[in-house]
Amino acid sequence: MTQIGLVTEDMASYKGDALVEGVFDDLNFKGLGQAHLLAEAAKRLRFKGNAGEAFFAFDRVGAPPKHLLVVGLGKRSEYGPSEAREAAALAARRLRERYAATALFDLRVEEAGKRAEQVLAAAVEGALLCNARFQKYVTDEERRFGGLSGISLRVEKKTPALSKALGLGRALAEATAYARGLVNEPANVLTPEFMAERARELARKHGFTLKILDEAECAKLGMGAYLAVAKGSANPLRFIHLSYRPKGAKFHLALVGKGLTFDSGGLSLKSADNMGAMKSDMSGSAAVMGTMAAIGTLKPKVAVDAVMAMCENMPDGGAYRPGDILTSMSGKTIEVQNTDAEGRLTLADALCYAQKRKPDAVIDLATLTGACVVALGPDFSGAMGNDQALMDSVLAAAKDSGDNLWQLPMPKAYNKYIKSAVADVANISKIRWGGAITAGLFLQNFVDEGMPWVHLDIAGPALRDDDGVDAFGHEASGAGVRTLVHFILDKAR
Repeated sequence: MTQIGLVTEDMASYKGDALVEGVFDDLNFKGLGQAHLLAEAAKRLRFKGNAGEAFFAFDRVGAPPKHLLVVGLGKRSEYGPSEAREAAALAARRLRERYAATALFDLRVEEAGKRAEQVLAAAVEGALLCNARFQKYVTDEERRFGGLSGISLRVEKKTPALSKALGLGRALAEATAYARGLVNEPANVLTPEFMAERARELARKHGFTLKILDEAECAKLGMGAYLAVAKGSANPLRFIHLSYRPKGAKFHLALVGKGLTFDSGGLSLKSADNMGAMKSDMSGSAAVMGTMAAIGTLKPKVAVDAVMAMCENMPDGGAYRPGDILTSMSGKTIEVQNTDAEGRLTLADALCYAQKRKPDAVIDLATLTGACVVALGPDFSGAMGNDQALMDSVLAAAKDSGDNLWQLPMPKAYNKYIKSAVADVANISKIRWGGAITAGLFLQNFVDEGMPWVHLDIAGPALRDDDGVDAFGHEASGAGVRTLVHFILDKAR
């Protein structure tokens, strides 16, 4: 893991490979070495100091020689965590292009005033997350480069508050990277048992209580919906329950993550185009695991039950069929109209199980619907729920976290689209429109009356095939981890 720390040294005295200078849109280079040359270079390159802009001022500068990268921070009056995260991420990516091993970042942390600690934590996240790459299966040494091995963040004065912020930023980055690593694994490696083993490792490392249920144990509990989805796979299901019980807990949260380690669509087979991306259909469970990793490090006074129904959705001779009627753990019956609407079936039983722990609230995360991506695009997750106070808390936690959430409505009238003539509810809507909403309404059927609940559909941002708006790179994003951790830390205060 990249080493990262705070320094107060002058930029000119730094002995590493590269310097990163943050500049606001007023383009005030005063106090920086060779300010007039920097100003001339900015003018020549049409650099405005806006967020997302960067340029190498000189190829090699200083003694010893080093790279000098200038990054835009936007308006000084609007400088906050999002701008710092983006600037640090962009800098890490650009320095990777030059194979720099060590760098000193000056991102004007103290100029954020009361938000200095938040800005520092976000800068740590951005630098570490963009510096990381999933190269586990790349054997060509020419292509393998670990990025920056050492990052220093310059501050005017080291304070306990800034040191704590650095620790939080590092914990959030490591937890997000942990979730990303799980999602990036191929489905022939990341099976339900593989996830169970990762849960065992987390439990041993952090002292969590762990239960792992097999098919027979799930059958005893009446998890007919979950069992049906898992029937078509040669890889056996694993139902994972991690629990964290700190002394003096101020809140009790249940987290439920969708755990499809691969989704072929079952007998309602998906098209071949991009089916390989369905290794990411366990991104919700990866986010929950990443959150538990952060909890183990930060140890907040919030009790957490983390529940993940892991399985594959495959089309062999034992697979469940369209037209089947399933009985869920809650006793409600479900008509299967499409076996590719399987995630909500596994979540139905997982939600029921989680609520039996008597939490104060439930949050689930799932790559649930392509309809959510159609509605909100690749950068936003859809948020739905039955309790506006809980929803507002989740949205507040997401602000500045690096996760983009947008609340979607849950109109009762739309329940007519998931009515079944032969069962309590159908697993897919009768119409093609509003699929993210009707999927949320389906899940609400399995949430107890009076239980505060929020559902996050992370289908858009979970796996990216572009560089993303935050410059964090290709593949898994770790969507949801930082929002959940911030929510839990807020409840611990």
